[in-house]
Amino acid sequence: MNKRVSTLLIALLMGIFFQRVLAQNDSVPILNTLKIEVRADLFYEHPMLQQLDGNIQHLDNNFGFNGRYFNIIVGGNISQHFSYYFRQRVVANPGSVSFFDNTDFLWINYKINDRWSLRLGKDAMTVGGFEYDAPPIDVLFSTFYWDNYYCFQLMGSASYTTKDEKSKLTLQISSSPYVHYGSTFKNSLLAYNFQWFGSYGPFRGSYSIGLFQRDKTHYMCYLAIGNKLVFKKWDIYFDFIHRANSTHQIMRDFSLIACANYYFNENISIFIKGSYEQNKDLDEYNYFLATGEYWDCLAIPGQIYASAGIGFEYRPKKCTDVRIHGFLTNYFIRNDFEGNDQGYLPNETVYKPTINLGVTWYIDFMKYINKKVK
Repeated sequence: MNKRVSTLLIALLMGIFFQRVLAQNDSVPILNTLKIEVRADLFYEHPMLQQLDGNIQHLDNNFGFNGRYFNIIVGGNISQHFSYYFRQRVVANPGSVSFFDNTDFLWINYKINDRWSLRLGKDAMTVGGFEYDAPPIDVLFSTFYWDNYYCFQLMGSASYTTKDEKSKLTLQISSSPYVHYGSTFKNSLLAYNFQWFGSYGPFRGSYSIGLFQRDKTHYMCYLAIGNKLVFKKWDIYFDFIHRANSTHQIMRDFSLIACANYYFNENISIFIKGSYEQNKDLDEYNYFLATGEYWDCLAIPGQIYASAGIGFEYRPKKCTDVRIHGFLTNYFIRNDFEGNDQGYLPNETVYKPTINLGVTWYIDFMKYINKKVK
């Protein structure tokens, strides 16, 4: 067995033992979250290349089983004011990716009082939008910017929650997503984010503005506006993500995402989701052709991306820890400027219709431990 996996399993068993001992006391629980999440998909993708004259070339199909996620999650309290959280994606063969690169969360939080808290460690960057906020294992099909966002970074943050607990403000300084993996201090690039999250009746808001260093003298400005309505039977959200490295990029480089869910009951739901993204900044495009380097790490200059899909989620009544999902989606990439050499000829469009079926298993050890203790 892989040595790292063995170490993690031993740690989990030790955590279970200590939790059972501590459960007999009235002290703050040092372990209140202990989970494993596993997701695997069966997919079929039929890419097609539409040429400028309208002819369609069918490319090689992609299909098969794909193990998407294997997460280990541990969390709890060290004292009345200190808490911690850890989530590790387990990989069998990391290759060039280090063990810490696949650590999504490893932070300690200090709750000063009911209003203020401080956090230090590895965490998701505090930016707005509801596709971004969802755990990756629950994002069944994603947008282009989401796929390329290195959001888990080393950081420090301070948060303020209003007295009515309906709004939360967070200021964060972290490694820049241009660093990519979070276990390196490449070029010492930093990011600065300010986020507001609000919950007022059925309305949820997740807004942020940030500056991401892409080198020592240049920044990308990142604006995210997420709006969501939540009701008993359905919910819907709209995300607007705007990126700019200069004033010339205003309304030239952005993403629009919308998703709606309808819940028949606690066990089955359906959803529809669509997106439109573009990076049509000509200055960045010309710079890219001259140097091969990007200004925007989340969208390739000279391209348009769009997707639309419909799907379902089902949790069996007798085993709600298991989720079965399926979706049908179509995704396309189109080159929008002449001379854009991305492996496709100029102004051609690649379509990728996809069918996906998958299963996710959420194993909550604490739920079973607490039943035994009681």
